[in-house]
Amino acid sequence: MIDFIKIRTLNPDINGIRNNPRLDWEQRTNEKTGEIKEYTADFHGLTFQIIDNQYLNISGSIHKHWNAINGRGDHNHNDFTLLDLTDVILGFSKRFIMTPSNCIIENVECGVNVIPPIPATEILRSVINHKGKPFNRILSQKMNYLECQHRQYFLKLYDKGLQYDQGNILRFEIKTRKMEIVKNANIETLSDLMNPHNMKQLGTILTGNFNDILFYDYTIPETGLNAKERLILTQGQNPLFWGDYKRTNPENYFKKRNRFKDLVKKYGTRDIQEIILPLIGQKWNELLTNDPKTLQELTGGKKSNITGIDTSNIGTNPVNLSLNDPDPGTPPRRYCLSCGRDITNQRPGAKFCGAKYVGYSQAHRCRNIDSNPRNRIRYIKEMERINPTLFDTVPYFIEYRRVSTS
Repeated sequence: MIDFIKIRTLNPDINGIRNNPRLDWEQRTNEKTGEIKEYTADFHGLTFQIIDNQYLNISGSIHKHWNAINGRGDHNHNDFTLLDLTDVILGFSKRFIMTPSNCIIENVECGVNVIPPIPATEILRSVINHKGKPFNRILSQKMNYLECQHRQYFLKLYDKGLQYDQGNILRFEIKTRKMEIVKNANIETLSDLMNPHNMKQLGTILTGNFNDILFYDYTIPETGLNAKERLILTQGQNPLFWGDYKRTNPENYFKKRNRFKDLVKKYGTRDIQEIILPLIGQKWNELLTNDPKTLQELTGGKKSNITGIDTSNIGTNPVNLSLNDPDPGTPPRRYCLSCGRDITNQRPGAKFCGAKYVGYSQAHRCRNIDSNPRNRIRYIKEMERINPTLFDTVPYFIEYRRVSTS
């Protein structure tokens, strides 16, 4: 689901993070002045970087981080669900005294692993381009990897099973260079990644980009085609052909591309896009539901230890993000369900920031963060009832829930 991530924090507590016992810092100094320019520390796959003693950046694979802190090793070939993602974000916030809504995402990588009915090597061999741009290919003993570089993002496909000796697993993912590509998913901070509606929209962006990949089918026979059809298919297999054609014949580019796709469907025995696209959409939706049985049936892999979170009091108590347990007799600290601010000084039973303390606008926003996802879900259900989508998403909706770490 979510893998690599890079965030910068607003108003970081530099002294607090520097003195966190979990982090072992290294420093880089200016050779002439001796001034310390940068501190770095690693913690289970995440790299913390302090620059000029005032800026804090954090980057790394949040999926590998989740596996590492749960004793599963340094890998990311297993399933990583929305509840797992929520679990690791809340745990991360608790360990380092951070507020998820203050962690601004600068780069994010999202994708899925699927078990295709076609060998992953054959699928990768059949890839031609994405939106007219060719892929860079890396092939070695342990790597079969394709990457298409766009101005705002990278598109990647690779043989995940080959990388980790796990059998036939195809990985498809998007890695942002700029966050513009995911703006329709309303993902700006770590707290946005815990919103099921946002993640649903992110899945739509993922499947939409897979649908823009051009494939060839190498099962097409050498005979039975006329000379014009054979020419189109021969030219179309070459990624460089499409780049040149788009520059020299932009008015006919899409007509030519559609003709090529029609011929591949007509003479081929398998439509890779039609086979793999539903698997990607289905897998993304399954990761939103966190249903271990369904995940097992979909992926076909060995049974894994999929952990959940105690949701017995979700939505009833503010999330407790304190690092240490309170002293006996001391009332526990309470935090806003939406933004994570300390609301211990507000009236007992308060769940969100009060206008008296943060102003009307911020208090209103905190309440909207809680209520808007439920309202959006009701709206989307109604829209999908009126205008059916490619995938029936209604069975996969999960109500917006706050997760307790107590």
